[in-house]
Amino acid sequence: MNIMLLATATLLVLSGLAEAGEPIALSPLALDAHDVVPTGNEWLSLPDIRAADGAVMSFNVLSKSYRGLLQVRGPHGQPVIRPVVTVDGQEAVLAGLTWSVIAYWIPVARTTVDGLEIELTYCAPINSRAALLHMTVANRRAKSIRVQFRVEAGWGALERVSYQPVELTGTRRVAPGLWVDDATTFVYRTDDTKFAWSIVHRGMWADLAEMPEAQTATLRGAEAEIAPGGKVEADIVLAPGLEEMSAPHNAKALADRIDRLGAAGVIRETATRLMASARSTGRDDLDLLMNRNALFTRFYAWGRTIDAEEMVGVTSRSPRYYVSAAYWDRDSMLWSFPALLRFDPDTARAALAYALGPQLRNTGTHSRFIDGVVLEDGFQLDGAAAPVIAVADYLRVTGDHAFLAGHSAAVDHLATTIAEARDEATGLYASWQDAQDEYRRHPYLTNANVLVWKALGSLASLSAALGRDSDASRFAAEADHLRDAILKHLVIDKDGKRIFAAGWDGAADYLVEDIPPGSLFKLPALGFVAEDDPVFAATSAWLQSSAYPFGYHGTPYGLPGSYRLAFTTSWVLADHLRLAALRDKALMILTHSTWDGGIITEGLDPSTGRADRAGRAFATAAGYVAAAICDVYCKPRADASAPIERHRDKT
Repeated sequence: MNIMLLATATLLVLSGLAEAGEPIALSPLALDAHDVVPTGNEWLSLPDIRAADGAVMSFNVLSKSYRGLLQVRGPHGQPVIRPVVTVDGQEAVLAGLTWSVIAYWIPVARTTVDGLEIELTYCAPINSRAALLHMTVANRRAKSIRVQFRVEAGWGALERVSYQPVELTGTRRVAPGLWVDDATTFVYRTDDTKFAWSIVHRGMWADLAEMPEAQTATLRGAEAEIAPGGKVEADIVLAPGLEEMSAPHNAKALADRIDRLGAAGVIRETATRLMASARSTGRDDLDLLMNRNALFTRFYAWGRTIDAEEMVGVTSRSPRYYVSAAYWDRDSMLWSFPALLRFDPDTARAALAYALGPQLRNTGTHSRFIDGVVLEDGFQLDGAAAPVIAVADYLRVTGDHAFLAGHSAAVDHLATTIAEARDEATGLYASWQDAQDEYRRHPYLTNANVLVWKALGSLASLSAALGRDSDASRFAAEADHLRDAILKHLVIDKDGKRIFAAGWDGAADYLVEDIPPGSLFKLPALGFVAEDDPVFAATSAWLQSSAYPFGYHGTPYGLPGSYRLAFTTSWVLADHLRLAALRDKALMILTHSTWDGGIITEGLDPSTGRADRAGRAFATAAGYVAAAICDVYCKPRADASAPIERHRDKT
């Protein structure tokens, strides 16, 4: 289904929200029944709300002590939370749900069942340690009906996720919440309580059941009679915590806000805050894709740990991504960070402080746990360059010189890390792994060396900003030397043309291919060559030709891939979008695909345009594509000419 046909923004009035003010803008989503809808905030992720019936299949939090995600799963593949509506004593089947998002992020499901309009809204307010499920039923029949809301909650496993889920083997219990009325709390214990989660269900009573393999709670509201034209609503609040007391009180805090503002007020307040960071291209389909993926990278590539309350970065907070919950310099700083900087500079500042703090000592190492400890060893040159480029971009956009001054020692450390990779004989910089995270016998990778060239220029500008003029001159001179070395050693003859190789072994063997996460198509965007440079133009033409085995020449949705990524990748798609000569096809592909329910994946099938299944919920790549869309199509903000002052007094 073409996303352009369904993504036109419309003004719709949500049940229960009309009274809170003006109608709220909803963006319809193009979803199939097997899709999921993610939402969440910096504290809590709901990665797989089932599109078929609105059930929550899992939720998770970040945990510093567990070095990854703590994930709550339902029993035997069943949901953690399943909303139920009964009408005159019979369960209404929640089939044929149509989904939209408020403010590009708050999912709303609607269906009509025999004249009844049923609506489910999931909202995780910013800065809240809880999430809300708001349920409404409106009676469009000619006679009165009896309606009861019910929620089935079940706990089958607590898992630690760092790439792979590992079930934890402590004791799980369910009991009434401590010191909080109308609360049910699920507790995980070993020698002490290690984790808990709670549901506050005001106006509902709970039937609890414990079995060795599962703990369940069925929450039932009072049966209400609704006259024709009337409606009824109910709310539950879900919250994690460190133990038995904090979980129900985290939920109570949001329940109290709902009591004061109403669910509609809380949802509207959240939408207003989300829309403050939104950007516009003037096209509804692009606005939905861009803003939703910018929010996905904000809340799924970054978050706060439940136990240390620290901002951390990960590839994805969704376990649907196959290497979720770990930190990679390249992913976080080159792919996700640019979107933060364009949409949410405050979060960008916190993300950069994390990269220059807990993650600094192992910068350039393949992947790390969220506390900075090495997960996968191996030096990656692009990862070493990434934080330097991010610091320079942050300073250029925000003018936050106080941040730079406070982290000057970290910048010096990064400069030393990069310098240690320099080969004196060639003037090039060496890497052990490529941007596909594969060991290469060829240490001198073109894209990575261009990133170092960019980083050296960034170090020159940062040194100048710090008043270190001699250092600025030294870095600028080294950038010039590296540029000469790249053009000397990494440009080869191919079919009578001069093209960029992807890498070189330092002797006579070249990698004549593309490496999509660090593609040669990005060289103009990095400022190394112009798009019409003859060497780049010849490289682009060869990679798109039938001579390149992974060029997908002639396929409708094909862009050059590689032996490792044999499909149209999201990175190359974004790189093509930035190139005037290749933009039209990239835009067609981008807007044709429904992706993973609208969330960017690693790539698409060159023949069908369908999203690949392995690389779903890829939060850092979502940021890479969102930033590219914005750079090409975003209209200036109304206050774009005003300096960003709010950062300058922060240290």
